Amino acid sequence: MPFMYELKLAADEPSYTFVQQLVPQGSLVGTGQAVCTLTDGAMEFHIPAPRQGLVVEWFVEHGAVIEDGDSLARIVCEGEQVAVPAASPMRLG
Repeated sequence: MPFMYELKLAADEPSYTFVQQLVPQGSLVGTGQAVCTLTDGAMEFHIPAPRQGLVVEWFVEHGAVIEDGDSLARIVCEGEQVAVPAASPMRLG
């Protein structure tokens, strides 16, 4: 049975600015695949998908300020519903 989860920024993270979607709405994403790029003004970071699924909705656009706990996207997964951890940005380079 499919279930939905919201891809959220982990609660202990600082503010970031949303740069771009790397996976368009309606596309499949794999576990650990980078789905978007954020910046803190000095460095860029990728947000990895915690679980495989279908990106059905983006909640943010280029230039939006992302605070801890904010939802970035909604993803539909196959299988039994499980707890999905919040995402922590991974520094590029």
